[in-house]
Amino acid sequence: MHAIRRAIAERHPLDIELVNYKRDGTRFVNELHISPVFGPDGALLHFFGIQHDVTAREKLARANQRARRQAEKSSAEKSDFLAFMSHEIRTPMNGVMGTVSLLLDTALDAEQRAYAETARRCGETLLSTVNEMLDLSRIEAGRLSLETIPFDLAKPVTEVLDLLGPAAAEKGIRLSASIDPTLPARVVGDPQRLRQVLLNLADNAVKFTSSGGVGLRVERAEGEEPRIRFAVADTGIGIPPEVQRRLFQRFAQGASDTARRFGGSGLGLMICRRLVGLMGGKVGLVSTPGKGSVFAFDIPLAPVAESGRPPATLLPTPEAVAARVPPGARGRILLAEDGEANQLVAAAILRKAGYAVDLARDGEEAVGAARTAAYDVVLMDVRMPRMDGYAATAAIRAMTGAAGRVPILAMTASAMAGDREKCLAAGMDGHLPKPMDRAVLLRAVADVLDARPRRPRALPPVEEPHAVPSLLDHTTLEELRSAVGPGRLPRLIGVFAEETRARLARLAATTDLMAIEEEAHGLKSAAGTFGAAALRETAAALEAACVAGESRTALALRDTLPGLVERSLAAYPVRLSGGG
Repeated sequence: MHAIRRAIAERHPLDIELVNYKRDGTRFVNELHISPVFGPDGALLHFFGIQHDVTAREKLARANQRARRQAEKSSAEKSDFLAFMSHEIRTPMNGVMGTVSLLLDTALDAEQRAYAETARRCGETLLSTVNEMLDLSRIEAGRLSLETIPFDLAKPVTEVLDLLGPAAAEKGIRLSASIDPTLPARVVGDPQRLRQVLLNLADNAVKFTSSGGVGLRVERAEGEEPRIRFAVADTGIGIPPEVQRRLFQRFAQGASDTARRFGGSGLGLMICRRLVGLMGGKVGLVSTPGKGSVFAFDIPLAPVAESGRPPATLLPTPEAVAARVPPGARGRILLAEDGEANQLVAAAILRKAGYAVDLARDGEEAVGAARTAAYDVVLMDVRMPRMDGYAATAAIRAMTGAAGRVPILAMTASAMAGDREKCLAAGMDGHLPKPMDRAVLLRAVADVLDARPRRPRALPPVEEPHAVPSLLDHTTLEELRSAVGPGRLPRLIGVFAEETRARLARLAATTDLMAIEEEAHGLKSAAGTFGAAALRETAAALEAACVAGESRTALALRDTLPGLVERSLAAYPVRLSGGG
């Protein structure tokens, strides 16, 4: 009533809803429209009012709101249920796939090996289906958030080629990618979800192509906005027009026997459509039965200024066809895992690789073991009785000395968004989802061991860079050249140089020991990867000085880095823009 009186006093129109009552006392919702009417001379003549009984509309709106809340609640409950079931499925699957992996390493006859390989493939298919269900559930519940980070444009494409290289080679088809050389080398977006979409599309292309090849194209999209177009073209069986119309729907496949002949749940393309939509694009399809298909989409990806140009052509690396398992015999590992099957599998894998492994069945045992023995790595299950992995990690991190700084890797069947971040926030150094591939487990352990700071009895004296015995470890450099394939090492060294100079700038801008330690740790790891032996040793000494709280030593070591970096980069026997 106050609003009505004010509108009349100020001669303003008003639209308002209010609760009113009929003469018989019945409550109703009254929609009132009031407008002032003025004469030719501008004088107010009267107010014109229209009112409606909108009770039925309001009841419908409230009913719709209740239905929407119920639907949102049901969707959230479904997502939580799928997350729980995912964990319950992944945990035994870890034991199944790990045991099969161990079985394949034993002496088997041809028939037994065929059975074991079939079991492994079935397990991988089941895990893929679980992951697709989780992704779809998160998207529908609005819980899937995208990252916005700088990344190398070629990286997700390269990863897709390497993952699908063995399958394409087995079928005898070509697999390659081309990137428009005018595009920036680095862009801003979500590399993980982009890789997921490209992998799904390219996997389908390889699956449905028996001769010819599959090609990925990355090019500049038309329009003013910085959008990039991704296309996956194949020479496969093609898709009839009547099938194309329903292909991106849930559980849709090309024909009734598609799942039997080629496998899959029918969720992949729908997830691609939804993910591309979240990234600001739309998936399109052009296909001719018997000749092949092209799936394409364009999304906005902001360029990173002065990031250079990407490689024009990419091929699967030869090493991708036969993944190498890293050597072991380099450390002592504490495995905290309450599941007996998972204990057996993980311990057998690690011991077979040469590691010494101690077992803990819950968080309390893990904390006690970490307190009384020196470990190089702790593999920590997250869900355990008595004390979970988060609490056990917090207790270990509270210890003084080296025991509190031991690297901890989470081993968990939880795969929902935010699980990795939660593990890192708890003080862990990494996150390994179950079920895990043997090579992934061994590589993660090896990476942690390689990245650990050396623990000399005394800090090395501050030396001029020329006093370091060797600038480059040529053995490491040749191994890296062989691992990345021909022509790729110069570009990778260029990236290493760019990142190292950026790290030097950050080091020069701070005197905080924690910040310096973090940069030194990253520099040590990167220098070791690229065979910059002297730089790695100096970075390791800088990290150790920061850990020990030796501010004066740390700052002196930091000041020696710029000259050492330039001499190390100049010592590489390849041109940063040439062949490798």
